[in-house]
Amino acid sequence: MQMKVCHVITGLKVGGAELALCGLLETLRKPDNTVVVLREQGVLSERVAGLAPLQHLGMNPGRATPGDVLRLRRTLRRDQPDVVHAWMYHANLLTSLAMTGLRIPLIWGIHHSLSDLASEKRRTRAVIRANALLSRSPTRIRYVSALAADQHRHFGFSGRRALVIPNGYDTDRLKPDADARTRIRHELGIAPDTLAIGMVARVHPTKDHGNFLEAAARFLPRHPDTAFVLVGEGASADNRPLLDSIERLGLRGHVRLCGRREDIPALDAAFDIATLSSRGEAFPNAVAEAMACAVPCVATDVGDAALIIGDTGVVVPPRDARALADGWSRLARLPASERRALGARARRRIIECFARETIAHRFSDLYHELVNTSCEDPSG
Repeated sequence: MQMKVCHVITGLKVGGAELALCGLLETLRKPDNTVVVLREQGVLSERVAGLAPLQHLGMNPGRATPGDVLRLRRTLRRDQPDVVHAWMYHANLLTSLAMTGLRIPLIWGIHHSLSDLASEKRRTRAVIRANALLSRSPTRIRYVSALAADQHRHFGFSGRRALVIPNGYDTDRLKPDADARTRIRHELGIAPDTLAIGMVARVHPTKDHGNFLEAAARFLPRHPDTAFVLVGEGASADNRPLLDSIERLGLRGHVRLCGRREDIPALDAAFDIATLSSRGEAFPNAVAEAMACAVPCVATDVGDAALIIGDTGVVVPPRDARALADGWSRLARLPASERRALGARARRRIIECFARETIAHRFSDLYHELVNTSCEDPSG
């Protein structure tokens, strides 16, 4: 009989964990997968529905009631999965409560670091603390980075159940694209020979857009023919504080605000340098995705950014705009042919180390291991 895995995820907006689930479902057609979403429908719901049976419970995970937990429990008992795989803090917490007494292997998924915990909402911090208290309930806790695993262990999470499986990337979708580069640069009003430095990140204190803009202000006098491209939720013309910062730093006319976009591979292909200005990450997808598109990166030394980049880009300290600008300058000074060669090495690194087929097989092995161990251990 085919193994059945039920994935429980907080929501299906566009985010790192949500996209990672989509990638896993697209790659790993066996075992049979079902998906339970705690929230209402999201941007990715239609995509997921085309990959696996999907149910939305329509709850508010931050204000979940005992009735919500019971509904999730009834759903899991009805589906009778062999393994339950929870994604993100809220889903971890509610799934553990719902599975009390059920003898089914449970995997928690943790996709965040704790490097900038103070910037999280108070309710999110409370959920993380609750996760720590219940961290002996899952069979395994999957982290996307070794740093995140170590941080959570020091925070009080069970260390015995931890394992690290990084995110995987679809290098057939994420690839160099000369046509997309031309189209996007024309759309954004960026000339073919203008240096384009881009960052894909929602506007959030952890992403530290202030650091990016301060670095841009330092960089521009040395490299006046530069366009800075910001992509992600909140990086749009209706974000008044962001616009005020751009104006204050004298960057108006040099910054392109794209907001949330679905065509990230095309945008990455339009960059000459991709960057990350964050002060906290676990396994920064934006860096790996840009590298897969053959774009060299300059990233702050957060999470596993240095591990991802290796010797194909530049890593600088977080919260240091001067260092970030200097990192951009190191790549900007290279002849265009050398930057392209560096980008090609970056793409090879993603293919060799983080291709999604390789990562999907690691999950398949984990699911089979847990089911076989559960069958061999009648005590559960």
